Amino acid sequence: MRFRTTGKKIAACIIGILLGLAGCGGPEMGTAGSDGNAGAAEEEKITIRLLIDEQNVPYYQEIVREMEIMFPEYHIISEPWEQMQAEKRVKTAFASGAETIDVVKWFPNQMGTFISSGMALDLTPYMDEEWSSIWSEHALEIGTYGGKLYSVPNTTVYPMIEVNEDIFRQAGVEVKEGWNWQEFEDACQKIQERTGAFPFGIRDTRVCWMMRNAMLQVWPSESQTELFCEGEISFRNKRLVGALDKVNELFVRNYAYPGGAAAFSQTNEQIKDAFANGEIAMMFNVNSNGMQSLRDMEAAGWENIRIVNYPTMYQAGRNYILGGCDGYFIPSNTAHPDAAVKVLKYLTSKRVFQKQAEYGDVIPTKAELSGETTEEFSKDSARVYSREVMNLSSQMYDYINNDLASGYYKNKENALKKLEQLRAGE
Repeated sequence: MRFRTTGKKIAACIIGILLGLAGCGGPEMGTAGSDGNAGAAEEEKITIRLLIDEQNVPYYQEIVREMEIMFPEYHIISEPWEQMQAEKRVKTAFASGAETIDVVKWFPNQMGTFISSGMALDLTPYMDEEWSSIWSEHALEIGTYGGKLYSVPNTTVYPMIEVNEDIFRQAGVEVKEGWNWQEFEDACQKIQERTGAFPFGIRDTRVCWMMRNAMLQVWPSESQTELFCEGEISFRNKRLVGALDKVNELFVRNYAYPGGAAAFSQTNEQIKDAFANGEIAMMFNVNSNGMQSLRDMEAAGWENIRIVNYPTMYQAGRNYILGGCDGYFIPSNTAHPDAAVKVLKYLTSKRVFQKQAEYGDVIPTKAELSGETTEEFSKDSARVYSREVMNLSSQMYDYINNDLASGYYKNKENALKKLEQLRAGE
């Protein structure tokens, strides 16, 4: 016992001597000097903060990991992106001045809220011939305001519906490529009466889509659509109110999962789970998520899932749908604009676009990409109308996107009054 204790003391002394020798030597003698240099190097790195990581889109995590390797001179900080919180996060950081967000995922056709407050960097001086050559013709126009480029696109997006054909068969309802509004209402009624499933489910950030589509489709001519989007037609217009009433009636009749006011606050996970469990006959989705969603449903044991068009109120004029592009912008208070642009160029490179194409995204690019993107997820691209009345002001944008649908359901008159106040700039 005594011998073992002595052995331990000797071993401790030897270790102490070796450590002492290492400490006396230069950097090549041990780790102390090299650790110090590594710490200094880390401090010299430029910090780039990203707000792009949409958690249910797997390629963002992979892209961030690649950037950490490709840009060793930058300290990359990636924050999770959530549509309901992104605008607030950017504006709070901008106002505080304590930190900057350098690259933000946002919608090029909905940049008004940031441009009007001077929060978006003008990318025009950085858009050289090489960078601009990757996009398809006119793609950059969607993020151009007053002749200046503020946002660049990375995928074309518009709404679609995933249909569980097994539930429709049980209800005795034909699945159509596209329904007019009356046909859609009839299908919902039969599904509710003849099956144990809810006719449809739509997540919280997409519940505004029905009314936004109605606002585009209800006008008898393109000129009237334009006038409405410019704020020249009242929200109390009988044609428009009738359309909003039809949308609201779907929720009054409890066609939307899980019924009642709760239908306006369902998360993406709740809707996906309900669809996978056969509790919902139709799931409102976006085309850029379609490929992955079909894979998820196949993994859940559903093989008969079909992609169909959004129901339309179109009668004359053009059969528009809302949509545009996902994309990125750089806040104007970034401390490192050149570094932020370098990162943005990588995010819109062929390498990254290829990853998106493999996921099923529809990319507005001239680059030749291989992937599983099919006509099924791009067929309605030509119907997209990127201008909307909600872009008149940041207040209008926030209200229509976040509060209109549930507000109309609770109190129609108050909702119309609020819309008119916002249209008047009050």
